[in-house]
Amino acid sequence: MKTVTIEELLTWAFVHELPKGGGVDGLDNANSAWRMLEASSWGKITSFAELGAIVDQGRGDTENYWIEQGEPHDDAVAVGRAVAGLSRCDVAVPAGWNALADWPDSEGMAEAAVRKAVERYMVRTPQRRAAGIVSLVVGTAILGREPDFGAEPSKTRLVERGGRPAWFVIRRMKHEDGQTYDLEVDGYNGRTQRPVKGAYRKYEFSIDPTGDILGRLDYQIWVAALRRLEAEIATQLVGHRLVFSDRSMTPWLEADRPGVGIVERAADRPGKKTASVC
Repeated sequence: MKTVTIEELLTWAFVHELPKGGGVDGLDNANSAWRMLEASSWGKITSFAELGAIVDQGRGDTENYWIEQGEPHDDAVAVGRAVAGLSRCDVAVPAGWNALADWPDSEGMAEAAVRKAVERYMVRTPQRRAAGIVSLVVGTAILGREPDFGAEPSKTRLVERGGRPAWFVIRRMKHEDGQTYDLEVDGYNGRTQRPVKGAYRKYEFSIDPTGDILGRLDYQIWVAALRRLEAEIATQLVGHRLVFSDRSMTPWLEADRPGVGIVERAADRPGKKTASVC
């Protein structure tokens, strides 16, 4: 048996084995081993002999590349099935998650930027987030490299308006629904050319860190997915032996800290209303 890491196994499977059946189109072809594994009908297929028959019956005039390219290795099929199963999962971001914990103190600005980026990510539908997990695993396997988690600390600067430092003030306003709200409005009096009473200035990052935050989120999703795949397929392999990875969730910090998790969507677990860690 060949000893490999989960990253090496994924690259072998998606570069050399799972494109089989797809001809020159490889993974993108609907008849490739990978696309067949992704198909919702895969649960009804028990072997690639049966799969080949299905392809023959439904291919029309399309050339049968299974004959030319051969069947994918059993271990690659196990890998593909496990990766396809990630489409039933979702991402769980823990409370207080801070992707910029290695940045200098910014008086809450970094933490606020992280919260905003997470909110932006969670606006995506569960199906889109699940598809993102699968794409992340497949894409990194094909490229043979990990997601970029670099995030150089950004400098801060005063928020400007019209090329000049802006002023802000909080005003309490009553809405037509009867509720009272605190709103941040322009704190500069254009008539007197002076800031109004209680006005303050604000700082912002000179470079928006959202992209770096989402990059670190992707990295942790990838690590969580690899850990799940390791646990799922380790005992299923017939020609490979997995060396379990000690890859850190937070390589930008001196010590490894907990990160995001991969959870099974409750909607995909009949009879259960809560999500569990995959």
